[in-house]
Amino acid sequence: MNNVFLKYSIFLISIFLVSCRYTNKHSSESINRFLFIETVRNNSLAPQVSSTLNRELRSQIIRRGYFKLIRNPRDADLILSISLDDYRKNAEVYNPQDTLLAAGFKISTQATVSLTNRKGDLLIEHEIISPAASILRKNSLSLPSERQALVALSKNLSYAINQLIENYNWKP
Repeated sequence: MNNVFLKYSIFLISIFLVSCRYTNKHSSESINRFLFIETVRNNSLAPQVSSTLNRELRSQIIRRGYFKLIRNPRDADLILSISLDDYRKNAEVYNPQDTLLAAGFKISTQATVSLTNRKGDLLIEHEIISPAASILRKNSLSLPSERQALVALSKNLSYAINQLIENYNWKP
């Protein structure tokens, strides 16, 4: 019994020591990069989505920690610009008892993302991202709450933009 406990303890300690050596090399390389986010241009008919997207994107970047956000574009290593276009709201779900009105909608927009460095070189040039979100009516007499769907759309879009700039092929 004592021998089994000793072997088990040594095994757990060795696993613990081996796992503590892991470091995220990608994080240490890009954490020194200062990122400035330009105000999101909303060229679409999506109501007030640019402020929601701006807030969600900043929150996502801070939470992930790969870049440091700054307020002055002159001090930035990277400048991110985003333009929203082509807002759509399409019927997605119909109630079997009511064939006239849609019970749910799918909203989508198209974002054009560009990333430039301090010298003005385009690192990511006009990358198009198209997220979507769904909204449902509570009943056939009420209008769907579009605000909730716009927040969900902004979260999806901020996640996709963050993944795009994090996964860029950074050269040391």
